[in-house]
Amino acid sequence: MFYASLYSSIALVALFSLATLVWWAIKANALKAEAREEYAARVTGKPATVSGVSEPEFVSIYVRSFQPRWALYGSGGSAAVLAVSPVALIAVPAVYEVIWRAGGAPDWGGTTGYVYMFVLFFGLVLIWALVAAFFARQHHVRTPEPFNHALARARGEPLPEDTGWRRRPKWARRARPDPQDSDA
Repeated sequence: MFYASLYSSIALVALFSLATLVWWAIKANALKAEAREEYAARVTGKPATVSGVSEPEFVSIYVRSFQPRWALYGSGGSAAVLAVSPVALIAVPAVYEVIWRAGGAPDWGGTTGYVYMFVLFFGLVLIWALVAAFFARQHHVRTPEPFNHALARARGEPLPEDTGWRRRPKWARRARPDPQDSDA
């Protein structure tokens, strides 16, 4: 019974990884067709927005900006979890064994008790969380620039400098220290 649930869990994660990868490919192909239509509409309707930008370059910018990147990273993360799990299932008990023996090998902490099962479960979950954190960080770091900025850059136009400062709205009152408070 244990092996059936283990194999079904592995198959489910593999199926999720494959399904999200296929879904991303379908959406990316649909975005390419949509980008070609958008380029043709811009050439006739708003030619200044695509001046100096070829159709393949426009399609590349459009797909890079609007593709469902989460599907790629979700697929990669779940595949990485499948690849890392066997190594983790060897490494976590080995590290536990070293720590258990360094602590004097008490009877209550052997490889058959609840302490061992706790460490094994949460050690595996920790490794999965580290894999997920790595893929989430890559998703964040590799975020493409907004479509309009990328299109302007492809046209050779300078992007406006954002100073990061703006005037305080009139409705937003400043917090000032209380003059009656003697501690401030």
